[in-house]
Amino acid sequence: MKKLALLLGSLLVVGATVSAKEVVVAPVEVSKEVVAVAEPVVEIVEEAFRPSGFIGLEYRAYGNTEGHGDKIVRNTLGSSSNQDEWNRGANNRARLQTSFGIQMTENSKLEGRVRDYTNLDSGDDSSTKEGKAYGTETRLRYSYKHNDILTSRLQYRDEENDSQNFEYMLRYTAYQNKGGLLSKVVLGPSLYHSMAADNGGDYLNTIGLDIEYAGNLPLGFTYDGTLYLDQNFYNKSDKIQKGANSTTDKEFVATLEMYLYRTFGLYSTDNYNLDFNFVGGYDPYTFSQYARYDKDTLKKKTDKNTYSLYTALDVSIEYQLTPAVSLNGGVGAEYRNWDNTNESTANKWRWQPYAFAGMKVKF
Repeated sequence: MKKLALLLGSLLVVGATVSAKEVVVAPVEVSKEVVAVAEPVVEIVEEAFRPSGFIGLEYRAYGNTEGHGDKIVRNTLGSSSNQDEWNRGANNRARLQTSFGIQMTENSKLEGRVRDYTNLDSGDDSSTKEGKAYGTETRLRYSYKHNDILTSRLQYRDEENDSQNFEYMLRYTAYQNKGGLLSKVVLGPSLYHSMAADNGGDYLNTIGLDIEYAGNLPLGFTYDGTLYLDQNFYNKSDKIQKGANSTTDKEFVATLEMYLYRTFGLYSTDNYNLDFNFVGGYDPYTFSQYARYDKDTLKKKTDKNTYSLYTALDVSIEYQLTPAVSLNGGVGAEYRNWDNTNESTANKWRWQPYAFAGMKVKF
């Protein structure tokens, strides 16, 4: 019996073991919750155009040019007096400049500049000095942008001597490379008409081509300038005395302006900037077809080619009063061959000090 019981127990154990091996554990399915995320729809709305611009005001005072009045000239009666030898007529005077610019539409812009000159010499007639008239100079410009490379510009000027001129220019942006050695080239064919203060018969008509350029140099220097190529047509009463016994009413003139700039930051904060500024170059270098002779004495007055070479150094400070209003001021001096600009004999460069203060409001 015991053997039978042990045999039955062994069979039960083996059967249970076999049954356990045949049990298949069913996989447990984990339900996944699908979450749909809706991406926000960004609607791009172009900001409507709003006119913008600026108004600027600057007062600039010029002192006496170095060597001013250092020579004694005797008149026909034998008496002597100090004369305004250097930079005649432009010593000890001031200029009040008002400027503005308005972007009226996406494509049209109006700019203006008014310069009023005054005499600072006490006791002198405020309107004249050494035969030079002191008056107001006005310039107005209207520009219309046809596309990214073509812009039309109309200009009107009323000069300090009350002569007036008009100009139409079609400006073509031929090259642009911001930050490059040559960063910009603009070609501007133009038509120009100038007339005397009395609007009489003396006039000048010009067909021209302006070539503007700008670029960047090592060590933080930049440059810009313009080459003016002009064919001039003069009125009969304003002919050029090109020789002792000959005149002409037509002349081709090439004029080069070339300027070099560098600003050295001396001190700055969030609202203040104190800088040392340098600018210099040809202002201008003129290549004329003919020399100039005096119509009365028939003696040569100027060479065919003339140039004025200068440099100006100043220390300036700018204060950002508000995001829209800035104030500035400074002192400096300009070094130039004021009187003798003949290419063959240019000499006697002299310093003239100046000081300025101004403000600019943006809107």
